[in-house]
Amino acid sequence: MRGLLKLIQCEMRKLKRKHFVSFVVFAALLFPIPFTALVLAGSVGNFTGFEAVFGLLVTMGMPIMLPAALGIIGAMLFFMERDHDTLKNLRVLPVSPLKIVTAKIAVLYILGLVFALATMLSSMAGGLIAGSELSNMGENIGIAVITALLYTTSILPVVIAIVGFNRSYIFSIILTFFYTMFDYMLAYGGMFATTDPVMKLLTNIMPAPIIYRWQASMFAEAGTAAYTAMEPYFLPLWIVILTVAVIGGLSYLAIVRIYSRRES
Repeated sequence: MRGLLKLIQCEMRKLKRKHFVSFVVFAALLFPIPFTALVLAGSVGNFTGFEAVFGLLVTMGMPIMLPAALGIIGAMLFFMERDHDTLKNLRVLPVSPLKIVTAKIAVLYILGLVFALATMLSSMAGGLIAGSELSNMGENIGIAVITALLYTTSILPVVIAIVGFNRSYIFSIILTFFYTMFDYMLAYGGMFATTDPVMKLLTNIMPAPIIYRWQASMFAEAGTAAYTAMEPYFLPLWIVILTVAVIGGLSYLAIVRIYSRRES
């Protein structure tokens, strides 16, 4: 366990030297300004102040920016040894590929929590600017943390491709953005309500539509036409966690297997 913690610290130091922790915070702060402006303009229905800014950031900002940022950082984490020709040094050390992969993925989760913290703080700032009280803080912190962990897990299938193809950073960035936007459009385009069997399958195995169906149950306005249309598709949190955990677990095993082959 101590060895794993040292590996995590080492990976964090690498990213800190390249200012990627600041990059995560910057990504989390891109949406608060326009979302606060929307709230001040009264363009978000019956939600106002802090609750409106927070709801917009968690349901629309985080699903785009968090997977995109972590996909890029994932490429950095797994390509550093290749680019600096330090793979041969790792081979002579008594460190298993399993521990190396686990440390790198643990760093992604730590950065996901950093993103959640930045999202929460920016929501509070937006709410204060909008002139509202900061209500339901404990519940909203829990929602932010759970959402961050779910969307961090959602990017692991992309890490499989990044490690497997072992291509350039440009390829990894394009792949990350394509996956993120496709996943996002499946959720926010309401594709889970379609009768098309292919779309039905995709929206039941892709993470964003599954997560969105839990979020909608909290942030959709009860009594509206949107709520009535969405209600049959709401999912309880335990189903969402179980489904995303299965996706993450299978992805983790695949990454370990591919990375171990590459290191052998």
